[in-house]
Amino acid sequence: MTYNSGKHLFWLASFAMCLLLPRVGHAATLVYGFDDGTFGDWEYLNVDGDEFPDDSDVSWIASDEPININDGFTLLPATSGDFRIVPDPWANRDCLGGNTCYTQILRSPEFFLDGSGDLSIDMMGGGATSNVAFDPDLHFAPEEPEELPIFKESTALQGYALYEVESNQYVLHAFPSYENDGKARPDDPETRAGWETVSIPQDELAAFANNDKAYRVDVFDSYSGGWGWIGFDTVTIPGRSVDGGGGIPGDVNSDGAVDNVDMDDLSAAVTGGDSDSRFDVNSDGAVNNTDRVFWVDSINNSYFGDANLDGEFNSSDLVAVFSAGKYETGEAAGWAEGDWDGDMTFSSGDLVTAFQSGGYEQGPRAAVAAVPEPSSVVLLLIGLVAFLRRR
Repeated sequence: MTYNSGKHLFWLASFAMCLLLPRVGHAATLVYGFDDGTFGDWEYLNVDGDEFPDDSDVSWIASDEPININDGFTLLPATSGDFRIVPDPWANRDCLGGNTCYTQILRSPEFFLDGSGDLSIDMMGGGATSNVAFDPDLHFAPEEPEELPIFKESTALQGYALYEVESNQYVLHAFPSYENDGKARPDDPETRAGWETVSIPQDELAAFANNDKAYRVDVFDSYSGGWGWIGFDTVTIPGRSVDGGGGIPGDVNSDGAVDNVDMDDLSAAVTGGDSDSRFDVNSDGAVNNTDRVFWVDSINNSYFGDANLDGEFNSSDLVAVFSAGKYETGEAAGWAEGDWDGDMTFSSGDLVTAFQSGGYEQGPRAAVAAVPEPSSVVLLLIGLVAFLRRR
């Protein structure tokens, strides 16, 4: 095969400039918006860990209905998508008048925390004792789910907790800070009619991140009385799901290995619009290029350009992909043959993608301290041009 080395020198000079650009990191984030109208993989439980009783006079549902809350007001719409979690039936929301109301727990799928940000949930409603700045000396904070009452009580809490699976313990808690009945009246404070983002800050999560322990989020409502309900939406968790594709994170074809074939299948899914959940490796509810970035950066802890997936992007990867003979031919190519931008071919765009990731000749990702010096770029250009001319 004959190459136009002048043309490729021009492209390679452009790629060299990409090497000097700063690298942008990609942290994992799980986002749950309940936008299919169900709880999805979340478990709806009572405090004993059993399925939520069906004889309760009020329960949570995922609803996109306006919900008339009297006096011509309708309940606040969702903060993301169309659905939010609300009490049903609305008339029984306060659990007064002899209604039978069990403490509600909606428990998330298991995840690992990575320490990259806050854990947050958008909440509305709430009139329990937790509706003030939380003080452990004044308020009961359950250490485990079984410490919540089986039936809702007028002295109990509404909020959520970080649940450590192995120990069956609540290790952190968060609660709404004000009453909010989901409607706006002229003489009400602004807080009364808006969603509140209730967060556990990044610095508090740090002690529980990157420790190989699995966690879940328990959203709970154990209170009955005035404004005796909470609704919620848009749960954001800084971490990754324990149940990644194929049971092993990144193993989208479930063959027991995380390799270039998985990336090729993932690229084909993104290109072809396949929304199968096994390709949603970052568990954000969508299958797109963000999953490819997560597969490379977070699951493999490597860089675009690491053709042999040894954890580094270096000259051996470039030699391998050019030796495969697919560059600028238009022929189908996989990850190991230079398809790094996911369009199923090997072209100049793949080199741009690889060099912009900032890992060339920097060693394993954890050891990266700086982008390459210009002298390294020059040497790279000389070597590649010489290689292309020999071809």
